Amino acid sequence: MPLSWNEIRSRALAFSKEWADETREHAEAKTFWDQFFNVFGISRRLVASFEEPVRNLSGSFGFIDLFWKGMLLAEHKSRGKDLGKAHAQAMDYLQSLAREGRSDESPRYVIVSDFARIALHDLEEGTSREFPLADFHKHVNRFAFIPGYKQHSLQAEDPINLKAVQIMGDLHDALEEGGYAGHELERLLVRILFCLFAEDTGIFERESFTLYLQNHTKPDGSDLGPQLAQLFQALNIPSERRQQNLLDDLKSFPYVNGALYAESLSFAAFNRDMRNRLVACTRFDWSRISPAVFGALFQAVMEPRERRQIGAHYTSERDILKVIAPLYLDDLKAELERAGGDKRKLQALHERLGAMRLLDPACGCGNFLVISYRELRLLELEILRRLLKKGETQKLTDVSTVLRLDVDQMYGIEIEEWPARIAEVAMLLMDHQMNQRFSEEFGAYFVRLPLKKSPHIHHGNALRIDWNDVLPARECTHVLGNPPFVGKQFRSDAQVDDMRIVWGDENGGKVVDYVGCWYLKAIEYMKASRIRTAFVSTNSISQGEQCAVLWREIYRRGQPMIIFAHRTFPWESEARGRAHVHVVIIGFTLSNGNNKRIFDYESGDGEPTATRASNINPYLVDGPSVLVESRSMPISTVPVIVFGSMPNDGGHLLLNREERRLLLRQSPEAKRYVKRNHSRPGE
Repeated sequence: MPLSWNEIRSRALAFSKEWADETREHAEAKTFWDQFFNVFGISRRLVASFEEPVRNLSGSFGFIDLFWKGMLLAEHKSRGKDLGKAHAQAMDYLQSLAREGRSDESPRYVIVSDFARIALHDLEEGTSREFPLADFHKHVNRFAFIPGYKQHSLQAEDPINLKAVQIMGDLHDALEEGGYAGHELERLLVRILFCLFAEDTGIFERESFTLYLQNHTKPDGSDLGPQLAQLFQALNIPSERRQQNLLDDLKSFPYVNGALYAESLSFAAFNRDMRNRLVACTRFDWSRISPAVFGALFQAVMEPRERRQIGAHYTSERDILKVIAPLYLDDLKAELERAGGDKRKLQALHERLGAMRLLDPACGCGNFLVISYRELRLLELEILRRLLKKGETQKLTDVSTVLRLDVDQMYGIEIEEWPARIAEVAMLLMDHQMNQRFSEEFGAYFVRLPLKKSPHIHHGNALRIDWNDVLPARECTHVLGNPPFVGKQFRSDAQVDDMRIVWGDENGGKVVDYVGCWYLKAIEYMKASRIRTAFVSTNSISQGEQCAVLWREIYRRGQPMIIFAHRTFPWESEARGRAHVHVVIIGFTLSNGNNKRIFDYESGDGEPTATRASNINPYLVDGPSVLVESRSMPISTVPVIVFGSMPNDGGHLLLNREERRLLLRQSPEAKRYVKRNHSRPGE
């Protein structure tokens, strides 16, 4: 019986490690190929021979390095030699076989290698793939003919991009219009997303989900819903407990467990077009997925007005790093550098990582948690590099025994169910990506299946629940995120009620942007702990009327210290329909904070300049924490201002270039009143 693909990948990793530094063709090539076949559980002696003689045009004999009649020819060179010449030599041998009347022995595959690189040529399909030896485990499925797995002719895969995201969004809309909506729809689609990712990254057998759809569902889509339900049920049952009469293709799927497939869903009714869309999604390479795509996926299925009502915007990875670097990442990296190779200090830092608990109380699709988890896992990887010597890493058979970080350290609250479910699966996918990185480092293939832990993503209104019910404050180390951007004129009735609940009898809730509620909730949550918090916010909370109103209430509830601040810069989104807003980032704590920093953007964008500050006040400048209070009467003998120049008239006071030209041609005297709108460059 052939080895499982997970076992083959594990052996491929170990093989790459062992041969990473070899250079001598003649001394070690035969051992190399013996062990190459052993990766697939095959004894080379049973299928292939070394130095197969073949007569060339001149009548003299040449010798094929490795020959498997009718299947494979391999040529080996010393490290750094031209693989193109090795391939040309292999093709000459094929012509010689034909001249000798041995065409029936001609192989379909040619492999050439110089230890450092491997190139596989499929002569039947006319395809070639070259890759470094270190990536052998990523391409090992291309050698399925060696252990005897069936080869499938598949279309070329494209990297995952917004085209695939839009297809998933269209599928969501089609199902919803057909009456399959709400919780079941959201859960169904994240299960499909996991399957798409799993078959491209080694969680499932390669192309297993694609082939299941193609081979076991009708082209008109009429039975797709029940067949998906049967697959999801199988993924939630241990292999040894599955029914004996279950389809072999279903038996081949691993036991996933976790909460992902536990709930029983009603059947979704698909049609031909909807099935075609799902099959189209399988043609993309989901292994290259970016966490930011999940935010874009959510936005792809929402109308612009709905996005504004919810305040749904998705922070780019660039801006997420601006939050987490000064919040905790810079300190951890500095501690790592101070530790050097000191084993005791490294172990203490490793335990510190394992004790961290992060809460995003407006997590959306989980981008902050996903990027945070990735950065912490990369730190853990560097710690283990220093703790484990080279010989020890090669002997490591179970990577999980040395890991301290897992997805259950990440907590989120999200008001909409679709992004909450996306956040869950995004965390699982990032965990698998990082497990692959660890596998490559330590030479032992590691898949965390069945899933034993899950991220804690709570579906609910963060302004109406006690955050302690999601994560007790005494266990939390950091709060972070990008709360909704909703100005007072755009609030829904429910959001007005949220403001009233959080602000109580204070009138500030009528003035301050919706994001201010998260600051007040955070202050209450942080009182009994040493939590550090950072939020991306609209810049209105650090200037004008709102600043004093919000921070007066913050100071009444606690005495936070701002430990870092990014002053106004243009917010960047990874998704379609990008929001045109300017934001600030404010990091604060109720305990002492040293190394206060202000990040300033001289050009309004690009890389900021960091400066040390003795104290950062609510206006995000280095100075005393004073508030400029509003007053109804002027302090000198000037006219009373009744209302400012806020452009909240529906855009009627905003002119484009052509409108400005026409106005000034008709009324030249108006020129003194027409000013450039600096928030919209070029207009």
